This record gives sequence, structure tokens and C-alpha cells, in this order.
Amino acid sequence: MLFSNSKPSLKISQKNQTYSFLATKNNIILIGYLITLPIFTLITLSFLLPLLSVFTTNLSTSAGNLYHSTSIPWIDDASECEHTGRDWRDRKCWDNEHSPMF
Repeated sequence: MLFSNSKPSLKISQKNQTYSFLATKNNIILIGYLITLPIFTLITLSFLLPLLSVFTTNLSTSAGNLYHSTSIPWIDDASECEHTGRDWRDRKCWDNEHSPMF
């Protein structure tokens, strides 16, 4: 009876060793993943952020510096138009500094 009790305890011991080895292996993989994920995220962002900042800078300067001529419908007199600093052409008052951001 003493001999029969020792065999199951060996089997349980081997299962626990196998489980602890697998748990340790999984923990190492998980820790490695949790360390490398932020590192590669930062590397990727360091490459992408300069591209995005260049794109947004070009977009804002191109939209902000473009001016379009626009007729001002409520000014119908050449002297009044020229008095406000605008151009009188084709019997309309034209504002040459109209920003599309307006």
C-alpha cells in the first residue's frame, strides 16, 4: 500500500513540473511581447509623425496663403469700391484678398 501511494505522487509531481515549465514559457513569451510592442510602436510613430506634420503643414499653408478674387455684391459704385481698396472691373467690385478660410 505504501508503494501504490508513491506512484501517483510521482505522476502528479511530473504534471506539476510540466505545467510550471509551460507556464514559465508562456510568461516569458508574454513578457517579451509586452516589452517589444511599445518599442516597435514608438519606432513606427517616430517614422510616421514627421510625415504627418509635413503633410499638415503643407495643407495649412497652401490653404491659408491662397487668395481668390471675389465680387462684392453690395458695392455697386466704382468710387465706393476703390475707396475700400478693392478693384472695379466689369461693373463689379472685386476683392482680391478673399481667403477660402473665411
